Amino acid sequence: KGCNSISGDNFSLLELSRGKQAVILSDGMGAGKSAFQESAMVVEVLEELLNSGFLKETALQMLNTAMVMGREEVRFSTIDMCLFDLYSAKCECVKAGASTTFIKRRKRVERIKSTSLPLGVVADLEIHCTKHQLKSGDFVVMVTDGVMDALPSGEQDLLMQMIIEGTNIQNPKELAQHILQQVLECSGNVPSDDMTVLVVGIWSLEK
Repeated sequence: KGCNSISGDNFSLLELSRGKQAVILSDGMGAGKSAFQESAMVVEVLEELLNSGFLKETALQMLNTAMVMGREEVRFSTIDMCLFDLYSAKCECVKAGASTTFIKRRKRVERIKSTSLPLGVVADLEIHCTKHQLKSGDFVVMVTDGVMDALPSGEQDLLMQMIIEGTNIQNPKELAQHILQQVLECSGNVPSDDMTVLVVGIWSLEK
């Protein structure tokens, strides 16, 4: 936000057992150091719970309860998590207060939306989970709300879909940079909120 040196967004790429890979993205409330500390705590605790063998729903419920009951002031963080099975190429998208996720396939882009609340708001957390079958060459694009909010209101999902559809970039890092640059041009190149773009590419190793 405002080209500051500290982002309130945090992310993690976590290797789990049985060929599973987790990609976690969290947006802390506000911006700067306090938001960074909040989202960093959420990501780190979630990593520990998942590594300990807790199911994703249980891990998120435990984390949410700790955030709601452990403090007087309301502090919240979003969770956008994709769990990839590297053997079957299946993907589970888990959202709590997170922005739309996009799946870029060869000829189309799918949107994964959620209306659930972030962690730390209510004791009875609603978790939005969807399952998707991916194919070799597909990309999963995850963004924080600072990215979406930089686009014109009412057309954000459509414009982001058009940005993703409008490029044939096959390198995940380059695709993420392209998306971020396109969005920054809409906001005058000065972010009005912290902005993070995560892109995951899926390829088959079969010859």
